[in-house]
Amino acid sequence: MGREFDNEGNFLHFLENLCESSISSTNPSSLCAFELALMDLFTKKLSIPLWKLFRERPAVDELFYSSILPVLSEEQRKAILRLTHGYSIKQIKTKALGMEQTIEVTREIRETIGSDADIRIDANGAFSAAQAITLVERLEEAGLHISCFEQPVDKDDLAGLREVDKKTGIPVMADESFCTERDLQKILDSQSCSGLNVRLSKCGGLLKSKGLVDSAKKAGLFCQLGCHVGETSILSAAGRHLAAICGPFRFVEGCYSRFLLKEDIVETPLEFGPLGRTLIPTGPGLGIEINKSAVRRWCTNLLEIEK
Repeated sequence: MGREFDNEGNFLHFLENLCESSISSTNPSSLCAFELALMDLFTKKLSIPLWKLFRERPAVDELFYSSILPVLSEEQRKAILRLTHGYSIKQIKTKALGMEQTIEVTREIRETIGSDADIRIDANGAFSAAQAITLVERLEEAGLHISCFEQPVDKDDLAGLREVDKKTGIPVMADESFCTERDLQKILDSQSCSGLNVRLSKCGGLLKSKGLVDSAKKAGLFCQLGCHVGETSILSAAGRHLAAICGPFRFVEGCYSRFLLKEDIVETPLEFGPLGRTLIPTGPGLGIEINKSAVRRWCTNLLEIEK
């Protein structure tokens, strides 16, 4: 574009206007990618970490990632549980698999990770409100308490979200029901849940996500820093910067680079250590360097722009 920015105010003003454009509102993941690329370039030019555009010190100094148990074969599930236990990670989320299987998997998690495991369930809208309530009741009867129920009902069923949240006493978190400012306002108006899953690319990037987190916390809702299955270290790094800007988050997901990908596309993939712990980035920009040869191997359509 031949555009240059001589100060942080002009740069952020440009991004704010971009976020308000109609094409951005209908293409949130593309906006996220473009915005992060510009932010990375600009803050590398200033030799500061990206989060420092917004505050002098990070909101948190460290993060503790959860483990996630997706829909897998029994052998794969057991392998992830062993890995989770080996890293001494105590927070874990499992995907709902139907009433009976979800109960059995929750029991398996408790037996493998320990009695102090913090377990939450993500149904991706698979249940009716009545089914979700029954599941929670049966889990409680079996001594399998969960700390959060993510998207138990269809994304458009805000009344169902509210019913599960109020009748079970288990905090309900909206994911598919929540992407935009309009979605947030509907949730606040209906008082339909206790928390929100904030994922950078579904919410339209860092600026929009920050605004949503600020509004949600002001309204008394908790937030989870979510991720996308198979995301590279680029998006994982961005999540860490979002946590530095507007954390803390009740739950933190992501950073599964080498555990899920055949190959990441950065020089040094981001990982978490024992307890799921990692530190906030301190290097310039996003704090990562792209592996250009890996990008070429995995791109299906590559457009190069010469200076």
